[in-house]
Amino acid sequence: MYTRKRRISLFSQLTVLLAGSLLASSVFADMLKSVTRQECVRGDCENGRGTLELTTEWGKGSYVGEFLNGKFNGYGRLEIPVTFLEEEIYIGNWSNGIRAGRGTHWNGQGNLYIGQWQNDKRHGHGSYFFKLTDWEENAHTEFWLQENTENYTGEFVNDHYQGTGVYRWPDGQKYEGEFFASEKHGPGTFYYTTGTARQQFWEYGKLLY
Repeated sequence: MYTRKRRISLFSQLTVLLAGSLLASSVFADMLKSVTRQECVRGDCENGRGTLELTTEWGKGSYVGEFLNGKFNGYGRLEIPVTFLEEEIYIGNWSNGIRAGRGTHWNGQGNLYIGQWQNDKRHGHGSYFFKLTDWEENAHTEFWLQENTENYTGEFVNDHYQGTGVYRWPDGQKYEGEFFASEKHGPGTFYYTTGTARQQFWEYGKLLY
């Protein structure tokens, strides 16, 4: 079991986090690849609730939340600096070291996802917001963001828009319909800013009529 202020080797900790998974190519693994040192600075970072300090070339980040067998498990918040001014943040549920359940991911570069995760991928219902100038927790509701920013809201399968969803543009135009592999696919309706609606049919991103 960890003791307070005990230093943990980066290699051994990441080996535990990544063992038995395909995270080496995942967004989550990318979040951790810049970490050069880790230290449990509060609580129990093995089986319980604790704070793990993460040092990168850009400064210090942290994971604050629940652990099980040394892995992020339960509810927790991960913050990793991506520049001297910006941080990548995930707040939500974890299972056995990977994101699973509902969570919020801010990439520090203008994109925000709020919704369901499975096997560290966006999977289930969620909203993906693009080109935000910044993001502050609790500054706006999820509904406000859906109605006032460019975004896709709907079903995801393994990180892709797939199923029924709505894509909204910054000027208020939007498309409601079916998607497959992140492309419009099947029937849908395009709404102009004037309120006029046009029925459409798409095939793998190509408008047929």
